Amino acid sequence: MRKYLTVFRVNWQNSLQYRAPTVIYILGYTLYISVLLFLWTAIYGEGGRMGPYSLSEMMTYYLLQFVINSVVLSYVSWEIIDHIREGFFSHFLVKPINYFAYWFTINLSGKLFETVLILLAAAGIGLVVGPHVAFPSDPRTYATFLVAAGLGLVLAFELEFCIGLIAFWLIQVRVFKYMLQYAVFFFAGTLLPLDLFPRALAEVAARLPFQYLVFVPIQIFLEKRPAPLADFAAAGVWIVAVYLLARWVLARGIVRYEAVGN
Repeated sequence: MRKYLTVFRVNWQNSLQYRAPTVIYILGYTLYISVLLFLWTAIYGEGGRMGPYSLSEMMTYYLLQFVINSVVLSYVSWEIIDHIREGFFSHFLVKPINYFAYWFTINLSGKLFETVLILLAAAGIGLVVGPHVAFPSDPRTYATFLVAAGLGLVLAFELEFCIGLIAFWLIQVRVFKYMLQYAVFFFAGTLLPLDLFPRALAEVAARLPFQYLVFVPIQIFLEKRPAPLADFAAAGVWIVAVYLLARWVLARGIVRYEAVGN
């Protein structure tokens, strides 16, 4: 356990030292979300409506999506890909450290710094659009939302971990990674709430694990999910399934890695 605490602390210090890229990303994404929120205000101001969402619910959806996209969604696959392609993975074959646990620790420590910045940015946006933010009527909803977001964080990491391991087999893995990333974003509900999708796409999204990353936690916050415990159970099943898949893919990847002499 101590070695993972050391990894956490070192990566946290690196995040503070090389904070400029994160700050620039947060500022750019803040501008994007701000424009998007004002666009929705204009649409609703003209008498428009999007499905079951009121203006306040739609504003809340995208404000929470802004937070979840940075706090819950993971991007460690880029670093895993570089580790495998550049040969750094060899060091982990002789070290007494779990590769999955190592990257999960890296992910958490990086998210800690990013969470602080994104919450400050969200608070700033909230001061402007505050009257249009929908808050839960039941205080217990905040707790269920945090549980859903926590499950989403674990699942998002596992999916990213599996994607990164594809580098064991593909040389030009970055193109494939971009394709998968945008598919995940789309079916997670980052671009548009899944219940606004055409019926065929909505049915596909309902059968994929990605809804538990963004859409379901936000729906719970908006009190549009009548049975959050069922959502927790489903997310838990996906977490176990993807974890087992990750272990299997990693084991197969190690065999291939050693076979080609890296």
